[in-house]
Amino acid sequence: MHKIETVRDLRRAQIIRAARRVVAERGVGALTFGTLEKELAFTRGVITYHFANKDEIVEALLDDAIAEIDAATLISVSAEATAADKLAAAVTGMVRGFLAQREAARVLLSFWGRLPDDPAAAAKNAALYARWREQSAILVRHGQATGELRHDCDVEAVAAHMVGTVIGVVTQAFFDPGAVDPEAVAREATGGLVAGLIRR
Repeated sequence: MHKIETVRDLRRAQIIRAARRVVAERGVGALTFGTLEKELAFTRGVITYHFANKDEIVEALLDDAIAEIDAATLISVSAEATAADKLAAAVTGMVRGFLAQREAARVLLSFWGRLPDDPAAAAKNAALYARWREQSAILVRHGQATGELRHDCDVEAVAAHMVGTVIGVVTQAFFDPGAVDPEAVAREATGGLVAGLIRR
């Protein structure tokens, strides 16, 4: 039984990796069962055993990519000593992650056109934003608890500002490649935010 479960997990992971590669290189529209068959040399039956439709694959690849981005960002944040540096690391880490894991950004951007008519995409998008806002809010509250950040700031507003900065920088980098230096913009935006939060 353990061997069967291991093979099942391996096949699922292979499908997700192939889907991530396709979306990163060619976009969400290029992701089809036929494309995955060619990428993996699997029969369609093997793929549909794990995923009933394209939406399930898209959600799985997004979850997989986001988990990598979150893990890398956490490492960057944990390496910093001060609250200000942790906030900066959170924003720049997320920007770096989305630029490195292009498939995650492509999927999220594809959601935007579907939001008015696709409740599932809207719910997934909203859940991700809420999670990132809460992760950001935790950092702000920690800075308040250590006495580094002002106690009178609106934590939820600051968290939304941080998430908005990430989305704004990544969106510009994708829609207008080469026009801006994403990391420089993220640093400047975060620097201005943090300067207003530090207790004097």
